Amino acid sequence: RGLERAMSDHRARSLAAAVGLRTSLLISTLALTAHALFLYGQLVGREDDCPGFNNTGCDASVADKSDSMMEIDLSASLGYHAHGLLAAAAGALEASACGTDCPFGDETLPPGAPPACATLECDACTIVAGVAAEQRCAGKLEVPVAHMSYLYAVTQLWGQDLSPACQTGTEPECTHIYPGRPAAATLVVFSFIWPHLKLLLLQLFFYLPLRPAARRNGNYWLAFFGKWTLADVLVMTCLLGLLNINAHSSIGDVWSSVRAQQPQLCNALCDALAPPPASPGFDNAAAVLDAAGNGANCTRLCAGVAELLSATLLSPEELPDSSLVVALRLRGLTCMYAFCLAVVLSLSTSVLADSIDDHERHVSAGQQSPPAGPCAGSLAPAGRADAAQHCQEQGQQGQQGQQGQQ
Repeated sequence: RGLERAMSDHRARSLAAAVGLRTSLLISTLALTAHALFLYGQLVGREDDCPGFNNTGCDASVADKSDSMMEIDLSASLGYHAHGLLAAAAGALEASACGTDCPFGDETLPPGAPPACATLECDACTIVAGVAAEQRCAGKLEVPVAHMSYLYAVTQLWGQDLSPACQTGTEPECTHIYPGRPAAATLVVFSFIWPHLKLLLLQLFFYLPLRPAARRNGNYWLAFFGKWTLADVLVMTCLLGLLNINAHSSIGDVWSSVRAQQPQLCNALCDALAPPPASPGFDNAAAVLDAAGNGANCTRLCAGVAELLSATLLSPEELPDSSLVVALRLRGLTCMYAFCLAVVLSLSTSVLADSIDDHERHVSAGQQSPPAGPCAGSLAPAGRADAAQHCQEQGQQGQQGQQGQQ
């Protein structure tokens, strides 16, 4: 019988049967909820993904979608207070592009007007003889850059050629080398398959009749490898910080930066506009000298235009106040939040199941350990109801034996 007690620790048993129905339902509910959240984060939002392999841009309606792993939006807001010639130029531009004159936000735009016209509003305008002499206006433009689901990231990594010019696979620039495929395979294994496999194994260890040692080892390795799922959460957290960028400046500051690089910019512009170089058989020296002279004239013309702009349109008198804000931000992070919540829920379920298993093993070991004191090493006979009385009798017999020896 002592051997039976010693071997009972190695018998296969179901942890669910030991803890009861309520705890089993709690473990199953947590695991199924984590499964559902993982699937939501991995599969939802695929139909709105952009841009595609053929460089198709994102439609403006994508900005209204909230179900995605990540949506990147570029927004720009411009405010200015213009006088004189600059105000007149701005008013002429508004009239030609938007069909409005000093808009206050309630005008009906003509068909085909640029999207920025709908956001342009002016709160102060002075018009003299039909020409704007002063304007204080502001406008904002939001453009969706990318809408990405989990499957979009996998397919883009798997199908993107080494050459960025290869979009459909038929371009001459295509190398048919896909450097992102190892990353795509890693993403599928560790971020798509493993979270569900871990939860399935966790439930199997909880419900199947297993030896305590086997269940303890299984829970240990699940807890060890399960923590690697937190790497996905860390990557998403870094993306939230990196892709939320705000840049504040003014038109005057931007123009000052351009003026500092004016010689290099003028040279690059003139080189781009220059005619192609002469063929090897071209020996007309006059034509070569004429081309060189045109290049020098282009550079001087570019520098003169820059000086004219600094003295007129972009001078402090014409543009006393302005603001320019460019922001790159993330929106539509519902799937990302669902995935992160699923990771936390999965780890919590694993910790709970492991704690329940430890508790049951300690309880079982306490029930099966032999009594201490005078009954240590002995067991009460089968069928005896009062083990305490048996221990007391054993102690009295031991004392009598010691007295007889003395």
